[in-house]
Amino acid sequence: MKNKLIISLILTVISIMVNRAYAIPAPCSEEELLNSSDYAVEGTVTSVDCGEPYDSKECRPDATASGEFVPETVSKCTATVKVTRSIKGNYEEGESAPVPFLKVVRECKNGSHIIPGSPTADLASGMSIRY
Repeated sequence: MKNKLIISLILTVISIMVNRAYAIPAPCSEEELLNSSDYAVEGTVTSVDCGEPYDSKECRPDATASGEFVPETVSKCTATVKVTRSIKGNYEEGESAPVPFLKVVRECKNGSHIIPGSPTADLASGMSIRY
């Protein structure tokens, strides 16, 4: 009986060590990002279209802050990029490629962000980007 308990405990510890869940994921390398993407391009932003802003739910009221809490609002956007170089995928030089991104419309006020949060960008016409 004692051996079964020890073996079960050892197997549980090994299982926990193998299946660790990290609060903040390790950053991806450029190679890992490229391998996980359908396409990668360099080019110039020609236009940006954004949806309606909404609460990101990534900012919570700060109990120690004075003043009214204002949540962070974001918008799902798509930049149209005129391709100057295709790194991966089927977009050729001169074609237009969609680049989705999340834009912060209004920053969090009197609150604190939940870590890690979502990556955001602020792309505008005329910018040169690599996606």
